[in-house]
Amino acid sequence: MPPLVSIIVCSRKGPSSSLHECNLRKTVGAVPCEYIRIDNRDNRYSLSAAYNEGVRRSRGSIAAFVHEDVFFMEGGWGEKLVKKFIDPTIGLVGVAGTEYLFADNPGWVAAGRPYIHGHVIHELDNGKVYHLTVFLWDDADAEVVAVDGLFFAVRHELFNTIRFDDKVFDGFHFYDIDLCMQIRRTHRCIVTWDLLVKHQSGGSFDDHWKRYALRFMEKYRSELPASCAATVPDRTRRIPFENLDLKGKAPQVTIA
Repeated sequence: MPPLVSIIVCSRKGPSSSLHECNLRKTVGAVPCEYIRIDNRDNRYSLSAAYNEGVRRSRGSIAAFVHEDVFFMEGGWGEKLVKKFIDPTIGLVGVAGTEYLFADNPGWVAAGRPYIHGHVIHELDNGKVYHLTVFLWDDADAEVVAVDGLFFAVRHELFNTIRFDDKVFDGFHFYDIDLCMQIRRTHRCIVTWDLLVKHQSGGSFDDHWKRYALRFMEKYRSELPASCAATVPDRTRRIPFENLDLKGKAPQVTIA
């Protein structure tokens, strides 16, 4: 019997809005899963607090944290995810992330290529624009120090010693990178190309992000820069990632 995957979602929509749950259950494949919806319509929770509550309720050996506007584009993602965790050194699996975090700019895309990894479909402007965002053209799994929080999965047993820091990160930024910093002390974090998701929004680097970036830099002052890369990025020669226009054509979900 495959291990149970606990899908944890912080939701601002009513429970009658089941499109997200339907997509994840339909595409997970032959792996048993539970869908844990943390109702946040009244903004009761920060994302860290919501995810901590989700962990408390969950029963699976793998905890998958998914934004409510993230949808899987291919079937069988559950089996693929379970196979990643066969390696006991792996503590976290994401779909986008970086090998290097600067001490003065902890944005995960700041290092540019070839230090950033993964690919994600972005649906923007209410479905009028579709981009395939390619952080690096390399389909091999890559060890990273931080991932983007749109989707990542964690070996559940690690929550015996770690947790989302809902005191310092009491908003909606840096909960993901903070957790990666905790996990990488004992386990590896990786990004895989084997999982393809669609995200219905882009990133935001507004004043709220900057405020939590300062908190992150203060908390991890003695551990930054964080790196698993062979070299140090040269910011004067930063190579950006690519957004490939899908010509406004909505990508179709493929069920294996």
